[in-house]
Order: sequence, then C-alpha cells, then structure tokens
Amino acid sequence: KQWYQRRVRGVLNYYTNYYYKSNLSSQADMAQSLDTFAAANNILSTGDSYFTFDSAEHQRIIQSQPWKEDPHYFKGTKISALALLKMVMHAQSGGNIEIMGLMVGKIDNHSIVVMDAFALPVEGTETRVNANLAAYEYMVNFQDNAKLVGREENVVGWYHSHPGYGCWLSGIDVTTQKWI
Repeated sequence: KQWYQRRVRGVLNYYTNYYYKSNLSSQADMAQSLDTFAAANNILSTGDSYFTFDSAEHQRIIQSQPWKEDPHYFKGTKISALALLKMVMHAQSGGNIEIMGLMVGKIDNHSIVVMDAFALPVEGTETRVNANLAAYEYMVNFQDNAKLVGREENVVGWYHSHPGYGCWLSGIDVTTQKWI
C-alpha cells in the first residue's frame, strides 16, 4: 500500500510540475499545490487493493450483465494515475497526428475502473486514425500475453486524440462505440 501511495504521489507531483510549471519555493507549497490539484480534479487515494482484479467477481458481473437492463448502470469512471499518465503522454507524443489506444481494467459496482492503458500501432493523420489488421492482431496478442503473465484485466474502453480540436466524440467515434 505504501508503494502505491508513493507511486501515486510521484505521478501527481510530476503531473503538477510538468503541466503547471509552477515555481514552488518549499515542500509546504508543493503539498498545498498537490492537494489543490487533487481536490480540483476529484482525485481519490484508494490504495492497492482497489486496483486488484478478482476473477470470480468479474465473472459474476459479466454473466449478470446488469447494464443490459439498466442503460444508466454505469455512474462513473475511475482512472488510475498510471493509466492517466500513459494516455496523456501517448497523446502528446502524437503531436498533430491522431493516436489511439486501449484501456484495461474492471467493473466495480457502478463504475468502470481503468487500471492501465496501452498504445495501438495505428495509422494516424491530422483528422483520422485507422486501425488496420496489424492493430487488430496486436490487440489480441497483447491481451493473450497479458493473461500469460497474470494480468487478468480486460479491455474496458478505447481512447484516441483530436489534436487541436479539444475533447469530443466525432460521428465516427460514436459509430465505433456502437460496434463495441
């Protein structure tokens, strides 16, 4: 648990310093800045147990599929600091070219929990991202290989960027989501 809390604090410290480029004069200023950032972004400290995967619980939820009877079943999404940092860095690495990746995690109560994320080898342009056969094979191989090393989480979503256009769902994004 202590390792996880140190990791989260380290990621948040990096994020705070990198994005806000603040010149903090003391550890007290750093702590206050971190607390302000966490409060403004609704960041919760949950501990390691929250980000463990329970196969039996997962199977129970998947078999019951409560979201089929209640289209508003999911009330929120929780994203680990690791997954958030990986997605942000991936989006930045694309520059003005769209990027795409998958999010892996679990379902917990009425939330989708994103525990990790990985980039996909896709062909991007300034206005579009296309997943080809190689990307589909990569997704299947990644998931299979993750299970071989004890990572039982499943794909819970996808992400991609719209560089220079802000955060929104295009018509293509909506169609893609309907297929999933």
